[in-house]
Amino acid sequence: MKQNRFFQIVGLMLILAFFMSGLTFAQKSPKDKFDFPKLNDIKMPKIEEKTLKNGMKLFLVEDQNYPTINMRAMVRTGSVYEPAEKIGLAAITGSVLRTGGSKSMTGDEIDKKLETMAASIEGGIGSGSGFLSVSMLNENLDEVLSIFADIVMNPVFDKEKIELEKVQHRSGISRRNDEIGQITRREFFKLIYGANSPYARHAEYATIDAITRDDIIAYYKKFLHPNNIMMTVWGDFKTKNIVNKLEQAFADWKTKKLDIPPMPEVNYKFEYTVNFIDKPDVDQSNIMLGHIGGLKSNPDYAALSVMNRILSFDRMFKTIRTDEGLAYSVWGSYGTGYKVPGVFSAGAQTKSQSTVYAIELMIKEMERMMAEEVTDEELNRAKDKYLNTFVFQFDSKAKIVNRMMTLSYYGYPLDFNDKFIKQIENVTKTDILQVAKKYLQPDKVQILVVGKKEDFDKPLSSLGKVNVIDITIPEPKVEVPEATAETLEKGKKVFEKTIATLGGTDKISKIKNFSTTMSLTQVTPMGEMAMDGNMTIQHPDKMYMKLNTPGGEILMVINGDKGTMQHPGGKMPLPAQQRKDMMDNSKRDPIYIAQHLNDYKIQFIGKTKFGEADAIDILLIETDLTFHMYLNTETMLPLGTSHQGTTQQGPATIEQFDSDYKVVDGIKVPHKSIGFADGKKQSEVVIKEMKFNVELEEGLFKVE
Repeated sequence: MKQNRFFQIVGLMLILAFFMSGLTFAQKSPKDKFDFPKLNDIKMPKIEEKTLKNGMKLFLVEDQNYPTINMRAMVRTGSVYEPAEKIGLAAITGSVLRTGGSKSMTGDEIDKKLETMAASIEGGIGSGSGFLSVSMLNENLDEVLSIFADIVMNPVFDKEKIELEKVQHRSGISRRNDEIGQITRREFFKLIYGANSPYARHAEYATIDAITRDDIIAYYKKFLHPNNIMMTVWGDFKTKNIVNKLEQAFADWKTKKLDIPPMPEVNYKFEYTVNFIDKPDVDQSNIMLGHIGGLKSNPDYAALSVMNRILSFDRMFKTIRTDEGLAYSVWGSYGTGYKVPGVFSAGAQTKSQSTVYAIELMIKEMERMMAEEVTDEELNRAKDKYLNTFVFQFDSKAKIVNRMMTLSYYGYPLDFNDKFIKQIENVTKTDILQVAKKYLQPDKVQILVVGKKEDFDKPLSSLGKVNVIDITIPEPKVEVPEATAETLEKGKKVFEKTIATLGGTDKISKIKNFSTTMSLTQVTPMGEMAMDGNMTIQHPDKMYMKLNTPGGEILMVINGDKGTMQHPGGKMPLPAQQRKDMMDNSKRDPIYIAQHLNDYKIQFIGKTKFGEADAIDILLIETDLTFHMYLNTETMLPLGTSHQGTTQQGPATIEQFDSDYKVVDGIKVPHKSIGFADGKKQSEVVIKEMKFNVELEEGLFKVE
């Protein structure tokens, strides 16, 4: 019996092996062609179009799958309509419309009320439209709709919320040069549309500061009217019932005659340019090149869409990344807009040493697209991928109804997408070659490179004349009293007394370097963070700093125009602005000033108070550095400095209070410093030990 059982098992295994091998032989190779079935047609839900008595246009879709109701409104407005001197007005208006509350409830009260109902109301204004969105359970419709209508019809634009929003915008400005990809995209769009174009310009500290509450109210009154709004509503409701509720909720909101001009035109001039932004603190290049794109209403839109997918994904990605291995990422887009032409762009992120070669390959692929037909395989793959991606824009009733509203908002026929899908299916190889020849202009692309030019494989000038773009963030203008020969002479004499008090010119001139051991307390949003460390400085431009933080050791080294920062996560170039800020701080050191006295203009301002102490105020200017120093009226020792600087929250008055002077090698040195920004404590440094003219380790300031 056991033997029979054994043979049964073996026989079964052989039979299974036979069938498995047959199945294996029957499988197609990945290289074989697969025939996929035709995509299912998009099933359009029933969309009811209604217009309220006050002119608000509605698109409604009943959907009883979930007990929720959602609304999304589009307002015919946009930042393109804000004055150039008040850029940021539209965005701030859109945000504070919601956060600023209404006449009956503050913004914070609205937040708490909505939270108890698991509901939300949001708002904002972009470049070419504004939006309002509402989400709620159907059982809370009456209460949430009442709050929503109250916000829209009776906003108060609370001053504190306005100021908070302005702080957030200033914070964004201060960080806008931190990320290389953000820099590249922003500056490339300025090349295409023009630096002052409403489609590319951006806020500055001055434009945010110029915005007043009256400006916000005036902007609201110009654009926020019911006959200037379209709104989609989808969810668990009956159409007749919700239309009645909306009619009642907005009954007091009256129609107003509108005076809204068309969106500004784009007047693009095709030209070949080479542009460069210097980022010496990176070891890779971000590249974008291209020219103006087109409109979705263009009869060639479908062919351009397929062409773009082949050029960007099948050609550039394969050549630059897969075949050549040059880029971390490669992308491309023939951008189209509803009313404003989009941007055709191709881009890559590559190591610095392959910058120019990558650009040359991009242009060659554009030229190849214009010179020969794509293959059948490329065409079919691109169309399949495009359609398979496109259908996900219609995989819910919410997406469909909102797309219908968007089409209506921009004056497109509501069956635009149905026709577009059929056009994609009918695109031929001949169509792609024709649109490539008609719309691509590789000889008139605008090229932008952001990176470190010293490491490029070839000079950018090998591509053409190079335009260097300055991305320095304009600081708020600092009002400086007019200097006279008398105030300058008096200021210098006053500081010479300070030099004598500190230890005298002879002793100070012999200082070559100094090293400190210190404890540092940094104020963060999560509370105070204590650290200890040491710092060595060799004037005028070398610094070594090691900090022991709760998260691990941080090492920063600066040598001239180079700097690095090493932390537990790795090593990276020190951002240029951070390097400059650290060295500027050294230039406010009285010892440095005494050693470089001829580099400064020192203006006597007068007697004042610094903190609680009586002080003499002198103004010092060195190239692009301007700051006040306050001297004790009795001892002439520096009490500290103040200047206009930039924090992560934007521009601020930065003050440093120095105290606890001790004598080190005959030089009086403050051993405690406390920093403030707009009156709020930021940091505190206590020096435990200080030494002058120390013997430096070889390579201490080496930057690799």
